[in-house]
Amino acid sequence: MQYRRTDVDRNGAFATTSGSSKSGSWNVPVGYTFAKKGMFNTLNVQYNRARSESTNLYAYVRDVAGEAGIAGVSTDPFSWGIPSLSFTSVGGLRDQTPTIRTDQTLTVSLTQMKPYKRHSFRWGGDFRWMLTDSRTDSNPRGSFVFTGLYTGYYATPGAGARSTGTGLDFADFLLGMSQQATLNYGPGMVRFRSRAWSLFFQDDWRVNAKFTINAGVRYEYLTPYWEANNQLVNLDANPDFTAVAPVIGGETGPYTGAFPTSAVDPDRNNIAPRTGIAWRVNQKTVLRAGYGISYSSPVYQSMAQRLSAQPPFATTDTRLGTLDGPLPLSTAFATPLPPSVVTNNFGVARHYGLGWLQMWNADLQRDLGRTLNVGVGYAGTRGSSLDLLRAPNRGANGVAISDVQPFLWEEAGGRSIMHALSLRLQKRPAKGVGGAFSYTLSQSRDNASTLGGGAGTVAQDDKDLEAEWGASSFDQRHRLTASLNVELPFGRNRRWLLTGAGDLLLGGWQWTLSFTAASGTPYTARITGSAANVAQGLNGTLRAN
Repeated sequence: MQYRRTDVDRNGAFATTSGSSKSGSWNVPVGYTFAKKGMFNTLNVQYNRARSESTNLYAYVRDVAGEAGIAGVSTDPFSWGIPSLSFTSVGGLRDQTPTIRTDQTLTVSLTQMKPYKRHSFRWGGDFRWMLTDSRTDSNPRGSFVFTGLYTGYYATPGAGARSTGTGLDFADFLLGMSQQATLNYGPGMVRFRSRAWSLFFQDDWRVNAKFTINAGVRYEYLTPYWEANNQLVNLDANPDFTAVAPVIGGETGPYTGAFPTSAVDPDRNNIAPRTGIAWRVNQKTVLRAGYGISYSSPVYQSMAQRLSAQPPFATTDTRLGTLDGPLPLSTAFATPLPPSVVTNNFGVARHYGLGWLQMWNADLQRDLGRTLNVGVGYAGTRGSSLDLLRAPNRGANGVAISDVQPFLWEEAGGRSIMHALSLRLQKRPAKGVGGAFSYTLSQSRDNASTLGGGAGTVAQDDKDLEAEWGASSFDQRHRLTASLNVELPFGRNRRWLLTGAGDLLLGGWQWTLSFTAASGTPYTARITGSAANVAQGLNGTLRAN
């Protein structure tokens, strides 16, 4: 039985945006191993429970947004706090977000192993039942973007407004004139549920003393999360995104038909073969190689969290200011929108498929002497159906679909490719001296939102998704490492000071030197506070030209 407790003070850029969090977790694993009829069996049952809470300085204490006179925002004491302010030239202001979350997982697994001649067969499976109860309001007090649009223009008789090129975002703030205001809170406590199970079969086949094959296949199935009270809302879109409509899980949309209660179709095509070989070419040379497929699954829970925070169960709102109509802090949300306006700000492609990776590698190792070893290796990874974030409702001067506010769209359309070649030289310890040297040449490119420009990156041009293709954020072309280990010649079984006080003080010491040199990773220069980008309901999606 394991228990963990953590208490954290969370400091913001300003003392008044600080907060705290606490979490506790239980882990109770029970295992039973037994042999029967020539088979080795392992049965495991495990229960995990984790609860976390975070808060700011004002929840249940002081309604800061209300005292500031901001109308239309959440009045629930749970989400009291400071509104969020976004600038271009100076750091913004964002308060801590109160959250309450409880995760529970029950796992049952059985593995069996049967040796047979030169084979060692293993098979088994597991089942997981996952429950998550959470409450959070991502943007309950309003988020306001200031770009300098309004202080950068002046009016001349007969000519209208003209740009001076000197507008300041903070000056717009002092005048209380924002260009974009967003809001998202509710629906209170939500209860997500999911099930997962897997099966596998593996054969470790020792063909002869020099050659071994390890081959197997695994099948995994994870249901998309559903909400116990059926409070998930997705967007149903036609193929060219000229029309969208909110659809509650379990209901029928006007464009793609009936939706499941999870609001996203399950992906059942998750077969993952894996194989590897080891071949001793001769007494000094060994060749190893492998290939495998794996799938990603954590996106389902974050999707469900965002799909639950949608109308009609939650409040979402995005207001866009114009040159003649800025958004005052106090009244940006004061006027209710017509019921015909779609305010949902997030949707997922109904037939979303889990991302999958193909990985392959080869490694050749050779002994050059009793203590010297050299190796060369290659590894490759190809990603398909990776996560991609789009903003299909961007028009030339605002939203493209009338009566539909800006929204993000998540789909499985990304891809990636990575190649890495490594060289290494190792000297095993001899006469008190050992060391190693390695060099890796690699390249990684992708167009996935969670890889290329950092998590949550929105494609900058929804009409040209191929423009997202480029170096991965972790792409590092060159990396060199070296190490040297020296055992000092003092103490017992060493050259000097074999016994006594000398051994006690100086015996058994080692001296280690390590060195690393690497090329840098790419830096993505983002354009924040672009008036044209903010007018489309976004901010920070554009990259430098």
